[in-house]
Amino acid sequence: MSIYRVDLHLHTAASPDGRSSLEGIAKAAKAAGLDAIAVTDHDLCTPVPAALEGVLLIPGCEVSTAAGHITGLFLERPLPLEALGRLPAPETAVEAIREAGGLAVLAHPYQRPGAAPEQFTFPLDAIEAVNARACFKVPEANEKAAALAQKRGLPAVGGSDAHDAAEAGNAYTELEAEALAVSALREALAAGRSRAVLRRNTSHFRKGLSQWTKARRGGSLPRLGKAALYLGYCAALDVLRPVGK
Repeated sequence: MSIYRVDLHLHTAASPDGRSSLEGIAKAAKAAGLDAIAVTDHDLCTPVPAALEGVLLIPGCEVSTAAGHITGLFLERPLPLEALGRLPAPETAVEAIREAGGLAVLAHPYQRPGAAPEQFTFPLDAIEAVNARACFKVPEANEKAAALAQKRGLPAVGGSDAHDAAEAGNAYTELEAEALAVSALREALAAGRSRAVLRRNTSHFRKGLSQWTKARRGGSLPRLGKAALYLGYCAALDVLRPVGK
């Protein structure tokens, strides 16, 4: 058995708010000392090669559900996203992920204020206990997610939730596996041989940049103006209230 560093939550430019190519993210992941990454674009199963820039790639998708975001990891085939529809019930999304050979992970459950444990009683395979962006509105979001994972007896994982290459590896999962292979890493996570690691929280400014990207692609001037103001607000927050580690 060996320990592998795996970032289980990253977005490419295929996501509306993603800023970097798959090649750029893989190169940054290699530089950050990662062995593997999961590509989890928003409501999109982005095709990935087996490896890129010396980094193993795991097929995934971040599904928007009525209970928040659920990442499908180690997918053997694309999810039937059109059939699922907009904001499906979480149980429906989990079933689709499992039918596609994947594992269903509850992503950043406490990222938004007001989230409560009773909202997350549906079946799951793991919980994202460390997310490098989760602390923006709820500073204790990761601590609450870790407590939920422990309470439910589910594996805890970590992911950067990177929206550009500079964020890759800000958080990751240590998986104890027999080999650096998708099947072996999946087996390790399913067996609970995982540890969530936070290297650093992503800056507010990076969050603002992804929102600016999303607005720019949307095209309306009012939306662009709002995004520009938000970007300036995020820059000020990094000075006045830095996110810390």
